[in-house]
Amino acid sequence: MAMNTMSSLFASLSFSSSFFFFFFFLFVQLQARGLGRVAPALYVFGDSVMDPGNNVFLNTPVKVNFTPYGIDFPGGPTGRFTNGYTIADFWYKWSNNRSHEPIPLPYLHPLSKQKSNTKGFNYASGTAGILPNTSRNIGENLPLGQQVKLFKETAEQYLPSLGAYNNRAELSNALSKSIFVVCMGSNDYINYLEPGSNTSKLYNAEQFGEFLVNELGRHLQELYNLGARKFVVFEIAPLGCLPDVIDKTKPSTICDEQINGLVSIFNTKLGVKLDELKSILNGSTFVTAKSYRFIHDIIHAPLHYGFTDSRQPCCASEIDGSGDCKPGAVPCQGRDSHVFWDRVHPTEALYKHIASECFNGKGLCTPMNIIRLAGKH
Repeated sequence: MAMNTMSSLFASLSFSSSFFFFFFFLFVQLQARGLGRVAPALYVFGDSVMDPGNNVFLNTPVKVNFTPYGIDFPGGPTGRFTNGYTIADFWYKWSNNRSHEPIPLPYLHPLSKQKSNTKGFNYASGTAGILPNTSRNIGENLPLGQQVKLFKETAEQYLPSLGAYNNRAELSNALSKSIFVVCMGSNDYINYLEPGSNTSKLYNAEQFGEFLVNELGRHLQELYNLGARKFVVFEIAPLGCLPDVIDKTKPSTICDEQINGLVSIFNTKLGVKLDELKSILNGSTFVTAKSYRFIHDIIHAPLHYGFTDSRQPCCASEIDGSGDCKPGAVPCQGRDSHVFWDRVHPTEALYKHIASECFNGKGLCTPMNIIRLAGKH
């Protein structure tokens, strides 16, 4: 009798456990699909951190469509400044269960608009900045203002031509639910720090931070006027921790905190500006990706975050001072344990960490993560 009772008990527990795990799995799947279910598209504006290969189609020597770049990306090199996926790539793949769909081509790719695409575009460009002349001495790029103009073409010409929307109101509704990602400013500071730069002659550190944030705010308002309502805006990363910077300035600490201090001025003002924009732009939501402290902490305590090396880049760099990998160089084996891919850009592993924390975690993206932003009405 006791054995029968125990058997019934275990059978009941087994059924209950299976029932629980089925619904738990279902909940997780529904949460993971939350972005795609609510956000029709992802529009990305940025520099080399987000560039999916737009620079390949520009008149510039700053393009990385060669190995070892893309060694972990399906199909190999695309022009992404890392070994695999970027943050934007992960967000696209995780949204709406698109894991088996190809990521949309760079906006400048000749084939990017041949097929009907209502899922978003990536306008990011390596070396580009918030200011129009940033890094233009090196070669052509797409500064933020130009990227916004390309989105204007998308919103006013390309999307209406698809026949996917019955009227302008339906298109406006889709844009209002879409997510707009902006990651810019690093190159403006790199230019500012160059000896004899025009911006450093015109502005002290406080003034430059204010000027740059105001220019960024102006472009965010332009996107709002074109239909954007949900924004994710990244802080500038701790530039004083880049291997390229450390090798040049040789600080006594892990990072060059004097340079990080300059960037922190911008980041502080950015929070104030986004609060201001939220108060004056009706129906807007601004999420701040607080990447500065997050990356700074990883560099100082890599083991805590699953990394073993936060100092050495994974590939041998060119001798031209660009910080890029040597074409054809054999990269390190443990790429998932390295923070830096080359002397300037992170590995896919760090990008995935940031993307995951911001997508459905707490703290990195405030006041809400991407999943909650997507579901906000």
